[in-house]
Amino acid sequence: MTSQKSTLWMGNIEKWMTLSYLSNLLQSINVYPSHITIKNYKSKRGCAFLDFSSREKAKFVLTEYNNKEVNGIKLIFNWVRPLEQKYSCMKINKFTVSKNLNLFL
Repeated sequence: MTSQKSTLWMGNIEKWMTLSYLSNLLQSINVYPSHITIKNYKSKRGCAFLDFSSREKAKFVLTEYNNKEVNGIKLIFNWVRPLEQKYSCMKINKFTVSKNLNLFL
């Protein structure tokens, strides 16, 4: 029951980068994700999640543009893995994490 990966993580997102800026940057290299989600953090660089309509399109972006510089910005991509796959020893959800955090207070 494994689904085909079609989402990429994109790192190196500066605080000033807007959705419009990121879309234009990707379009300048002919990359057209079906959906973009930006996560900016107050004290450090953020990241973005790029959803593609197919695994082949995501794989193309990963192989062709990872670690390339475009307009003075180094593009960094990687596959997004489900939390259960990353931490295969146990399933973690927000309720489990919240409960465990109370132990350290």
